[in-house]
Amino acid sequence: MVSFIAKNSGPDSNKPIQEHQSAEESPNVTHTRAPATIGSEENLKARISDLERRLGQREEEVIRLKGEISEENQRLKFELQAMEILLNAKEEQVTRSNRRSQRPICFP
Repeated sequence: MVSFIAKNSGPDSNKPIQEHQSAEESPNVTHTRAPATIGSEENLKARISDLERRLGQREEEVIRLKGEISEENQRLKFELQAMEILLNAKEEQVTRSNRRSQRPICFP
């Protein structure tokens, strides 16, 4: 009769495969296994190129938005100058009308 420990530690036991693999390796192995991914270098290159493309799109968008902000800023400056001109003209008109009303009235 096989002992319980020998039965559960053999290759036919229900232990996970990883435990069997680590038991099969020699005890002098110093490296750790990387997860096996097929084409990982190609995936990384594709990911890098995708990120670079997206970065380029974002940079173009930032440049475009800066241009729009600059145009809007310039438009608002012109609008402010026009409003100042109208305000100054209105103030001048008010002061002229006040001068007329302050003239002395002479009765004959």
